[in-house]
Amino acid sequence: MLTQGLIGVGGFKTAHTGWLTLTAPPKTGLGSVAHHKVVVKRPFHKVFPTAANFGPYKIGQYSLADELPKLFRKANVLYWAKSLLMLTYDFIDHSIASSSEPPPFTVPCVHFVEAGLALCYHQGASRAGTKTGSMHAAFLLEELIKDGDEFFLKFIHNMDANPLLDELDYGYDFAEFFVFMQHVQYVKTRQLAFISDYQGMSDS
Repeated sequence: MLTQGLIGVGGFKTAHTGWLTLTAPPKTGLGSVAHHKVVVKRPFHKVFPTAANFGPYKIGQYSLADELPKLFRKANVLYWAKSLLMLTYDFIDHSIASSSEPPPFTVPCVHFVEAGLALCYHQGASRAGTKTGSMHAAFLLEELIKDGDEFFLKFIHNMDANPLLDELDYGYDFAEFFVFMQHVQYVKTRQLAFISDYQGMSDS
């Protein structure tokens, strides 16, 4: 595994610093500026030196055939999570519009990190056995959160519907809002889906 630009190693993915430049950049979002700083993520599996599945391990890289479905699944989850978030804000906006009085508090404005898949193709047959235009690598690119290590918070655990933070902790108001969002999503999807494991940071 390359250690240059390594941000960290999670339970299932490695994260490196990187940059993205698109030939036809969008007006906003990921890739809207040249050399857009991003986080480059890639799934891995743990390779233990013995049959025991514990202790020190090496980072094992999946084959492209095994890696692609994992990356597409992650990207698809992010897509549906954004849709559920939009569903929640639509519910909030409709409730406020139909009420005779505005809410006695400020509704938090949150968003998921911008993300997308980067698929790398051979530009020429530089090695024997490779075909021009064939895919040779794939990565998940995510928006880089500035100062993420210093202010990153976990608001709700994925196995519990209650806030992880105490009432006097910084970010507790966000945690309560995320609990409310889960309730709306669960009801509006007829108990089919809701977003869990809320974590992130505030830019305020």
